Amino acid sequence: MDFLRKAKETLFSLLPVMAVVMILNFSIAPIGSYMGPFLVGSLMLLIGLTLFLSGAESGFSPVGERLGVVMAQKKNLPFMLGLGFLIGFGVTFAEPDVNVLAYQVNSMNKNIDPTLLKFMIAVGLGLFIDLGLIRTIKRIKLNRLLNILYLAVFGLVLYAGQAMSSIAFDASGSTTGPLAVPFVLAIGLGVAQSSSGGSEDSFGLTGIASVGPIFAVLLLASFTRTNAAAAVEVAEEAEEVVKLFPTMLGVLKNTAIGLAPLVILIIILQFTLLKFPPVKFRLICVGIFYGFLGIVIFLTGVEYGFSPVGNLLGQVFSERYSLMLVPSLIALLFGAIVVIAEPAVWVLTNQVEEVTAGRIKHTTVMLALSIGVAVCVALSVVRVYLNINYMVFVFALVGLSLVLSWIAPPLFVAIAFDSGGVASGPMSTTFILSFIMGLSGSAELGFGVVGMIAMSPLVAIQILGVVFKVKERKVSQKKEERRNVSA
Repeated sequence: MDFLRKAKETLFSLLPVMAVVMILNFSIAPIGSYMGPFLVGSLMLLIGLTLFLSGAESGFSPVGERLGVVMAQKKNLPFMLGLGFLIGFGVTFAEPDVNVLAYQVNSMNKNIDPTLLKFMIAVGLGLFIDLGLIRTIKRIKLNRLLNILYLAVFGLVLYAGQAMSSIAFDASGSTTGPLAVPFVLAIGLGVAQSSSGGSEDSFGLTGIASVGPIFAVLLLASFTRTNAAAAVEVAEEAEEVVKLFPTMLGVLKNTAIGLAPLVILIIILQFTLLKFPPVKFRLICVGIFYGFLGIVIFLTGVEYGFSPVGNLLGQVFSERYSLMLVPSLIALLFGAIVVIAEPAVWVLTNQVEEVTAGRIKHTTVMLALSIGVAVCVALSVVRVYLNINYMVFVFALVGLSLVLSWIAPPLFVAIAFDSGGVASGPMSTTFILSFIMGLSGSAELGFGVVGMIAMSPLVAIQILGVVFKVKERKVSQKKEERRNVSA
């Protein structure tokens, strides 16, 4: 395990956020006694993410890659769907981002049980991984399927209301984090290769899977009459600084419960399908242990230092600035930073460059993602200040993305919807969500920013695809003109 390389990657992710918070602290938004816990929390995030990403690379990623190969070789649909669901459920229930979101929702409304919410999100992602696999095998056009799914989502959104809809889209954005992405991408690539699809079939599974949690949470709201608008008010003043060791014990217990099903499933698969050599499997087990330890330290750092400071900064800006200009500019900056900081984004953008043989550079995709996320985080601030209904943004962003799906090249459509899932990761679910929550003073307005971040790449990457398409057409026309002249 290359701890040094992962530590450098994680430090690169954290430093921009830390630098902005430090600058704000000594200028327009002092955080006082929260600075100590923030620095301790930042250190824990650095250690936790380093351990987790190193463990994921040596423990979880090999399992995901082998599963993709096994599923491709079996070519048995019931087997493929059963295994796809189990993996989807297991990685989602253990995903750190989902844990963060579930307990943030519960802290706003005690009527929403975090374990039930995690269970429904995991079921939704597992079922829609199966739907994505069927799409790949049957060679169903991705844009057609997505149009049908999101039209159904629109109907449920109208029924469930603003509060639960914002949580549903946040759930979607939280599911595909650094734990789930290696599994989902590996499975998608393996099945795409076995079905002899084009390069666009290598992508799209994450995008379809991300719709599942939206359905699951909206159905939960519909059948249980759950309303997140009840008891949503955030405290007028920032909460007292939480205690470190009681927080860590609580996180340790919840993480063990969340990760246990996935570990048990991997052990069963080792003796039935995977059959790694003993030495290799021992290394995988060590990687899983490091991943578990990393998740515990990471989530403790989030609860102890990062989330409280994000919430406090939001409250400070809300109290000091009646106009939305300064908070919007700060949110724009935060949005541009966090997408670069997301580990899963680097996984996806590098894979895009590899699959397209360098035709689409990872830096180009990263730039488009950064612009899209920055704009949507700033729009979340505008929504808070103007008290705009969240469903306006859902219909506008998703509607535009569905229209673009008929114009942009199929490969860009698939990349765009996959990017939506991975753009919202640890930094979004911890810092940005807490910042908007503190700014709004209300869960009904605060929740939804992670969903906004997840929706922004759907538009940004497809616009990039349209530009790419126009440029290629111009190049083709020039080549044709040269041929005609030479003839």
